[in-house]
Amino acid sequence: MNGQEELEQLRQHAQALGHSIDGIDRDIERATHGLAAGGDPGRTIAFLQERHNAQLGLMYELGKVDARIEDLERLSREEREQPQERLAAQGWEEDMPIAQEDHLDWFKQSLADNPPQLEEQALAEHEMVRDMEREPAPEDHLDWLGRR
Repeated sequence: MNGQEELEQLRQHAQALGHSIDGIDRDIERATHGLAAGGDPGRTIAFLQERHNAQLGLMYELGKVDARIEDLERLSREEREQPQERLAAQGWEEDMPIAQEDHLDWFKQSLADNPPQLEEQALAEHEMVRDMEREPAPEDHLDWLGRR
């Protein structure tokens, strides 16, 4: 089953759930009119509670189906827009000027003139490991901020 078939099936399911919810609304309205006409209050209240719970369950299910429909519609829209976006990105890349300079030239030259020493690297690694292994301190948290 492809996305469009699943989407159509979900829409039909949502419509059926909507009709069921409307049917329960009519049942509840008839029961309240029956109670007003002198029906048995105990039986009517039990019936109303049962119908209300059933309606809540259907509304929950309808919400899940609606969320799935929205997801499928979004995915479908993204699939339709993807070729256009790809073409736009290709056009943008073609129009971009090619950089003639490397913005890290100064850093490369600095490293070439002054390569890091092995003991400096070992010391830096040791510092990093020590920082990672230390116990969290109170200043690591935002608890020091005053509460309002």
